[in-house]
Amino acid sequence: MDPQGGNHRTQARYFAGLAVPDGVALTEAQEELARAVLGVVLLAGLPPYSLEAAADGEESGVGLAPVPERGRALRVLWRQDATAVLHLPAGLVHAQQAAMHQALRTILSAHRFSFEDGPAAEAPVVLGLTCPSAP
Repeated sequence: MDPQGGNHRTQARYFAGLAVPDGVALTEAQEELARAVLGVVLLAGLPPYSLEAAADGEESGVGLAPVPERGRALRVLWRQDATAVLHLPAGLVHAQQAAMHQALRTILSAHRFSFEDGPAAEAPVVLGLTCPSAP
């Protein structure tokens, strides 16, 4: 998970294009937001999803998906290991997914990201960084 020598900003830039589904392009604004989101994800110690790692069988991590009707927004989702999903009861898989989405929302909120309204257990749609409040 550390192809860039420990620098989380460089790593976030590296993973930004790999964390989206294959063949999906991000707008420039989404690419910038992806780097910011993944920088926070890496600081929190969570693995970003990577198409390269998935090809080698490591399929879990924080993935990103553009929101078609929102040119700047990104859906941030936890991608569970496919093998584990096959062997766990569906209720447990859904509970784990919901817990990770809540955790992602909490972590990103602490770093001043704004979200589209939605249930806490669903993958959050990140709209951007909020401006720091003026003193």
